Amino acid sequence: MSKFIDRLDEIIEGAPARMGFGPPRSEKTPGLALIVQVSSSHKTGAATATEVSPDGILISGLNGPSAATDLKDTLSDTIWGIRTDSLSTVDAKAYEEAGSGVLAFQMEGTSIGAVSSEDAAKVLCINTDLDIEELRDINALPVDAVIFPLSGASSTWTLDDLVKVARISGRLGKYLLAEITEAPTADDLKVLRTAGINGLVLDVSVGKKALESLKQSLMEMPKAGPDKPSKSNAILPGAAYSAQEEEAAPDHEEEDDE
Repeated sequence: MSKFIDRLDEIIEGAPARMGFGPPRSEKTPGLALIVQVSSSHKTGAATATEVSPDGILISGLNGPSAATDLKDTLSDTIWGIRTDSLSTVDAKAYEEAGSGVLAFQMEGTSIGAVSSEDAAKVLCINTDLDIEELRDINALPVDAVIFPLSGASSTWTLDDLVKVARISGRLGKYLLAEITEAPTADDLKVLRTAGINGLVLDVSVGKKALESLKQSLMEMPKAGPDKPSKSNAILPGAAYSAQEEEAAPDHEEEDDE
């Protein structure tokens, strides 16, 4: 199990109490994971991202695994990974050797061998316009999480955006990471969590101040209630519908003698 997935589990379930002697103490965990993406000026951006202490850092736009090696020292104390359009088996192994604990990629162009790692988290990047059957098919893929865009500023989000989130969360038993362009309000954060989102991906270009403010808002989120959905208990509507049909089907009765 990767450190990134372990961290998501801690956030969803709550960090375990401290072991050993002394008074019991639980580590404070955020309401949602914060993943900072660095898409340009990689050395400077990576340094800024680490100062925010996010739950993960994604590096995108690299020119191959050798470029990741150059960032290894800067990112050594954090959970980090790479994001690329497509991923070969050779590059996946090279990124891991450079220290990447997360591999994020698109479906098209990514080789089967690239998702064979047991140590790195595999994250599939998808669009919100996938049809229902395609979403269900993703459940069979050896990936741990999905990233999808939540376009626009949070001030312009509507119930239509929430429907798109619910459409994905209701059909995928994976961790859900929403890619946003600015920090949501405290009320929006609670709604997004209730809709099934487990983490937010925000680019470092928004600035350190904005990232720290979002981090603080996530830490101040109230503890989730017992009914909060998680990736482990996601209900697939198709399966549920089939079960209901089965229960509703009448028993075969013997024909009356005439």
